[in-house]
Amino acid sequence: MAKIINLRVTISGEMPSSSGGRGGLVVSNHLGYIDIITHGSVLKIRHAPKADIALWPLLGWYVGLSRPIWVDRTSRQASKKIFTDYAETMRNGMLLMVYPEGTSTDGRHGILPFKSASFEAAIASDAPIYPVITRYKEPPGRGSVPWYGDMSFLPHVWRILKLPRIEAELRFLPPVLPSGSPRKELASLVHDMMAAEYEKIS
Repeated sequence: MAKIINLRVTISGEMPSSSGGRGGLVVSNHLGYIDIITHGSVLKIRHAPKADIALWPLLGWYVGLSRPIWVDRTSRQASKKIFTDYAETMRNGMLLMVYPEGTSTDGRHGILPFKSASFEAAIASDAPIYPVITRYKEPPGRGSVPWYGDMSFLPHVWRILKLPRIEAELRFLPPVLPSGSPRKELASLVHDMMAAEYEKIS
């Protein structure tokens, strides 16, 4: 998929590894469906997308290749299973990718506050948290690489396919250990750490 859209990824910082039997929670800001391709092209990860993405053309199939945890919050029972699957994934030495902003943005106005549910699973698994800042170079006059707001999906995909290349930057920050912190405090700590770095590089 990365080759199809001619995606070039530049990496700074130390990438997490699931080798050695230790899993973890990879946390990124969210700029749209392109993130799934970008992160999946460089990391061995399990995604945790919203359940309705499974029905999207092509992308649903692509995301399904990672045996994702489809997030369905329509009932308490479903939410409980999600938490169990999150924790089990990390305990089994796998990296779980989450976008705790809960929605995608244009990437120009900082990082939204984080939802804390996935951090609870990291605490339960005693798994490290790997923050990563994701950015895309905007090609002049070619439209937005991020997909956000009320943008229509298929027209945006068509614009992406017509771009000569897409340049992504992933900046990995030092890992954060749960250390028994409450989940909201942990989510806030990671958010503030990423927001400060985001502001500095922007």
